[in-house]
Amino acid sequence: MVDLKKISMMKTGTTGALLAAILCPICFPKLALVGALLGLGVLAPYEGWFAAAAQVFLVIALAGHVVAYRRHQNRWTVALAGVGVALVLGSLWLFYVEPLVYLGLAVVVAATIWSALVLRRCGSCIANAEVRTCGPS
Repeated sequence: MVDLKKISMMKTGTTGALLAAILCPICFPKLALVGALLGLGVLAPYEGWFAAAAQVFLVIALAGHVVAYRRHQNRWTVALAGVGVALVLGSLWLFYVEPLVYLGLAVVVAATIWSALVLRRCGSCIANAEVRTCGPS
């Protein structure tokens, strides 16, 4: 039987990355507005931790996409997630271009939604452990 915890790793990683991004006003100033509206400004002293957490969660999301790829064999969702993570991390570590950071986050969210839909459409990927190919390559 497939471990559902591994499959939901991409969802946890993506959600964690977005939450950490909302809590980090230095790295993601436009998302910090959402955090301030939700009353999360009290966590501003910990924004350094949240910046690191956002990057860790992005890597977890990418690892979750790789695990999900082993179930549905759709390489486009993994490629899309990889491009999104590369955009965010490259923009944060190599050159800071704010629109690329937001584009990368949006791409990772889109890849997660797409992968979840592929996994849902192909219930045998999760229900039947020996079925290896469910989606288009």
